[in-house]
Amino acid sequence: MSSAIRIGLLRLADSAPLIVARNLGIFERHGLDAELIISPSWANIADGLVWNGLDAALIFPPLAIMTALGHRGREINLGPGIPVSHGGNTIVLRGQHIPSFVGVDDMTKHRNFESWRTGLNRRPKLAVVHLYSTHFLILMDFFKSVRANPEQDVEIIIMPPDRMIDALASQEIDGFCAGPPWGTEADLRGLGSIVAGSANIHAGHLEKTLVTTQRWNQSSPGLSQALKSAISEATRFCMNPRNSAEVVRQLSISLAKGGLALPSEATAQIMPDQNTSNAMQFGFLALDVDLSIDWMVQAMRTQCWLKSTNMKRLYELGWLTPAPIP
Repeated sequence: MSSAIRIGLLRLADSAPLIVARNLGIFERHGLDAELIISPSWANIADGLVWNGLDAALIFPPLAIMTALGHRGREINLGPGIPVSHGGNTIVLRGQHIPSFVGVDDMTKHRNFESWRTGLNRRPKLAVVHLYSTHFLILMDFFKSVRANPEQDVEIIIMPPDRMIDALASQEIDGFCAGPPWGTEADLRGLGSIVAGSANIHAGHLEKTLVTTQRWNQSSPGLSQALKSAISEATRFCMNPRNSAEVVRQLSISLAKGGLALPSEATAQIMPDQNTSNAMQFGFLALDVDLSIDWMVQAMRTQCWLKSTNMKRLYELGWLTPAPIP
């Protein structure tokens, strides 16, 4: 007998292990009746976890942490979950042939950014997928590296990732930071250039983790290991170069046929077997979760999202673990 679980996700290529696990019957083989719910935004994902619309979600740690702490209306018990993907976010600026921001000194980065910014003849508008996101924190570090003031030099707005290509094309925005494959798609269409991202700002960082609600854990005791085993099998499938074409096919087909309707060429270019710094990576890295998210927690404190009083709760939920006694 299988146990039902409703899992929320967005139209992103790093959702591949969940799509593969459902479409290839991996969830079913592990005793799970998984319903994948494609949400329109990260706010919908967070609300689904809080208000019982979802049993689990593929989510980035900052939003999971802030959701657990009550920023969607009430506190809930959300632990660090199952690590699924690492890195993959890209920063895109409008235009082509933009001077490099990688491998040059900070003054050159500053001049290049100022040249791009002033060339627009307006205050640039950049989109991120959610305020409480790895994307926002990466974008803040990018601004620091180019000596830009995010409060004065640009305008930052929140936008679902699958809307950003059309928004860039219509000049509603001048750039964005989003997960795969949207940065690559912007580049392929000639709408913008990938200028930075996870690979050169926080290489290999934990990006998406599959969190489950306490409600589901209590109603389905003993199935947490089955879920972990299913995700492990699916991530191994996605990391195998022999399966890349099939993973791209599954991500590219329509939602009605079990896919995510992602652009196939862009998705193919960021598969794990591609020789590119922006390629997706799946699976469980040999890092403790607290080490994987340490920079995020520090950055969240810098943004004043977290206070000292929140740290005890993060230890209780398992997001942080005490340092070993020498």
